[in-house]
Amino acid sequence: MKLNDFLKPELLGNRFLAVKGYSEVLDRDTQKLSAYRLNVSIQDESSDFFMEMIQVKVNNVAPTLSVIDLKNNKTTPVLLKDLNVGQFNGNLWFSCADVLPVNK
Repeated sequence: MKLNDFLKPELLGNRFLAVKGYSEVLDRDTQKLSAYRLNVSIQDESSDFFMEMIQVKVNNVAPTLSVIDLKNNKTTPVLLKDLNVGQFNGNLWFSCADVLPVNK
């Protein structure tokens, strides 16, 4: 088994909780906002990674679930649109295109 065998977002499940709020990611050259980071707890009981905390880079400066929406909530159920998992120098990284609210 190799590391790349674990680079499948479906292994994480599809139930996530955003923990606290976003933090800004600034462009290295311009120092302008280029993305957000979000701490996410995996809540899918069928996932081998249940209850793990991951940090997801949100490649969107205007996510659907806004900075204000998450500012005062400790945890919020979310959907991660186009979740990707990769690795660089032996470290896993997670990214998504948008963060959506879960409709109850």
